[in-house]
Amino acid sequence: MQQPSCRLKPLAYGAALGCAAMMTALPAASVQAQPVRQKDIDRDIDIAAKPLDAALNDLAQQVGTQIVIDSDDARGHRSRPLKGVYTVGEALDMLLTPAGLSYRYLNDRTIAVVPNSQVPEAGGKSPARRKPAPEALETDSDIPDRSFRRERFSTIAAADRLPEEIIVSASVPTRNRTRSIAPELVYDNTFFQRFEPLSVGDALKRVPGISFSTDVGEFDDPGFRGLANGFTQILINGKPVTSAGGPDGTSRSVFVDRIPAELIERIEVIRSPSANIDSQGIAGTINIVLKEGASLPEGGYVRGTGILYTPSVSGNDSRFRGGGAVGYAGKALDDRLIYSLNANVQQRFNNKFTVQEVFDPDNFANVDAAIDALGIRDGTSIISDGEERTIQNDVRDNTDIALSGDMTYRSEAGHVFEVSAFFINTDREEREDELVFEDAPDNLVAVTAQEADFDQENYGLSAAASFELSATTRLNVRAALNRFDNRIEETDFELDAEDIDGPLPTETAFRDSFTVAPFNPDPDELEIFDIDDQEWQLSAGIESELSGLAKAFGVDAVTLETGVQVRLRDRDSALQVFGFDDGVPDIDNPEPSDLGGVFSLQENRYDGYVLVDWQVSDRMSLETGARFEYTETDQDGFADGAAVSATSDDFDFNPSAHLRYRLANAVTLRASYARTVRRPDFNERIPFLLDDQPDDLDTITGNPDLEFETSNGFDLGFEFDLPGGGVFGVNGFYRDISNLIQLINLGANGEIEDDDGDLIVGDAFTFENVGDAEVYGIEFDVSTPLTFLNLPDTGLFGNFTLLRSSADNAFAGTDGVRLNDQPRYVYNVGMTHSFRPQGVTLGFSYQKQGRSRATFFDEFEETRFSANLEAFVEKRLGDSMVVRLSGNNLLDANTIQAEQGFDGPITGGDLDNFEIERETAQPRVQLTFRAVF
Repeated sequence: MQQPSCRLKPLAYGAALGCAAMMTALPAASVQAQPVRQKDIDRDIDIAAKPLDAALNDLAQQVGTQIVIDSDDARGHRSRPLKGVYTVGEALDMLLTPAGLSYRYLNDRTIAVVPNSQVPEAGGKSPARRKPAPEALETDSDIPDRSFRRERFSTIAAADRLPEEIIVSASVPTRNRTRSIAPELVYDNTFFQRFEPLSVGDALKRVPGISFSTDVGEFDDPGFRGLANGFTQILINGKPVTSAGGPDGTSRSVFVDRIPAELIERIEVIRSPSANIDSQGIAGTINIVLKEGASLPEGGYVRGTGILYTPSVSGNDSRFRGGGAVGYAGKALDDRLIYSLNANVQQRFNNKFTVQEVFDPDNFANVDAAIDALGIRDGTSIISDGEERTIQNDVRDNTDIALSGDMTYRSEAGHVFEVSAFFINTDREEREDELVFEDAPDNLVAVTAQEADFDQENYGLSAAASFELSATTRLNVRAALNRFDNRIEETDFELDAEDIDGPLPTETAFRDSFTVAPFNPDPDELEIFDIDDQEWQLSAGIESELSGLAKAFGVDAVTLETGVQVRLRDRDSALQVFGFDDGVPDIDNPEPSDLGGVFSLQENRYDGYVLVDWQVSDRMSLETGARFEYTETDQDGFADGAAVSATSDDFDFNPSAHLRYRLANAVTLRASYARTVRRPDFNERIPFLLDDQPDDLDTITGNPDLEFETSNGFDLGFEFDLPGGGVFGVNGFYRDISNLIQLINLGANGEIEDDDGDLIVGDAFTFENVGDAEVYGIEFDVSTPLTFLNLPDTGLFGNFTLLRSSADNAFAGTDGVRLNDQPRYVYNVGMTHSFRPQGVTLGFSYQKQGRSRATFFDEFEETRFSANLEAFVEKRLGDSMVVRLSGNNLLDANTIQAEQGFDGPITGGDLDNFEIERETAQPRVQLTFRAVF
């Protein structure tokens, strides 16, 4: 069926600003599916008699949906007054029937109003229905596929995908209402886009419970509920992804800063997983749903961005970067074939300035006094004998290129076939320059530098199909190949101050130039790190409606889903370190590396699951399931020239149960239980000897007999619908974690060094399952237009998460220790306001996370985070263009890291030093133009 031609003008601007916001699309990993079908919910509706367009605008605000209509169809019609409790369908029927209009659902948040003759039945074969079939949220042309919804998390189209239609909508974007039975929060791209985040990590700052423990200005490794490093699972389109493996290539962390925010369709925060989701996320799962052709309108889009950075110390050297995107989506063969092609290029830049001082603890009452004594500005240092001061400038310059394409075909029989491909390349140059002073603020001892080149490439191919075996049974199959190649070359430079000819560099001059390059420090060491990570993913699932079982149990409906998922992963890693001979790297003589040289890992996963949905009544839904995961791991490699290998097999049975109950028309209760796991990092199981870890002369050997960390998790929460389409949620969570993994000291059995006749012996370490931990907290979130204050064009959003944990800690020799790097709280709050007649919107967002602590063998570490402020102002230019000015890090965010270092284990109590470090990043200002055609 061809879409009707429309000549349209905007009636409301709140969501219409997104009409100019077409963004790059990375192809989806499987066939698009519709959300689970829900029954229409009763709403309190109060609309006075008025022109039809104004009445529909009121309805959209009151029920929190988006309504589109041709202005010619609305012209000349007035609505009847409507006051009382109605479903959305009933209210639309009463408003539209007198005008000879009907409607159809484009997705679960967007309704299109059209003349009665233009509403299709299934397959688009005849005109027809004036309201959706019971429980329908999308048109019958959408794929009726609940199993793929769970596997892939279906795409919910946002307002900015309707560039040639007016959008009658609540004036402020809010988080999507949670429609799943399992507890999750859903934020589509309209929630993030106005602040123009550069990366997925940049956008995640505004998501409830997300914190970052990495360098200031870097948002790469998100931790949900304050737990990163494998405790938080990252999915893309509902599927695990290959990754760089963290900063040293050995962790299971997925760094999200390389994924441009332009790719985001929506972000789902899954607090407790269903059985058809990988059980990896103990803290929870962040699912990043990317765009595809099926979610884009026909036509093209362009975007251009100019970015101005200012260094964190001196304003004399501003940096300019840019980015752009272009794409096209189309249809053919009577709309049975849908395709898209997209390209995105962007530059990311981060300039950090760090001041670090190491103090003698005898000179201070406590570590807080040492923090207060840190000489942040030039000339304020008070270091004395035995103390040290380092100032460092760190510049990170990235260029990201993303290309994607996808194609979906729907047969007349209802079968669906999809192919897709993507490519992402990141080139990154990083340089650190620093001056080192000892014993006195002006006693320079060395200048050092490090240059690093990163070349990272992702590409993927995917093919999927959905077959309708009968009216009640569906088969879904998928195959995908994902690959990640990561090569890093780091060169260290060093020059002793006594070898510098002429005047020595000063801190004052360094703060103006930010580099030691004019002094030509000598190359000292070259490190080459190379990872190739490839994974095949195969899956098949069958979903059947069991009407006989539903009748036998006296419930409305029962759906059974079963499936198998296979992941075949092959990871090759190499780290080699070379010295220099007359300024040339000695490639023929690599030194022993901290990662034991070269190794390969094969990790094969064979998983199955069973999932049953019980629609008990109009108000109650229950989901029960179980997941069976078998993991087979083989590790081979060379450590110090000797071949080593290890094999391990693991089986886990992970049940889950989720309840959703509609207590009242505006209140929903959710209760959940799920067993989840955290698999050990690669280096924790590899039986290689790692040199100089965690400190000089120490060694670490992996333990192939480690067990998975496991958790029994519980969530209990309420969600409240607010007037005008807003939503407020509160959720409590508890995780009981077993088999906690930690480093164990095996005693003075490390490397030996002869220091003028004195033998210095390092300690030997390994990993073991040391005990248990508890993680718990409470989460609040709200996003709503202030309609109840008669401010429908003003929006408020905010969230607050209180975090606590208690763990056994072998280093501290006690229990009740907080898990490393978990902040005490995370919150953000913001507002937006639209000036409709002027076509202008502005807003701000303020984020803050509390202090975090970490306990290691010989130190306590505490990190304090300052706040981040973002703001934007935009001007809409007609129906298809927008210009937006946005700022990030407007408060010059910084972190202060305070370490209490001990001479030996912390249990010995021999305090050796206070090490205080302060990092500061620079503000970022962007000017963005977006248009569709």
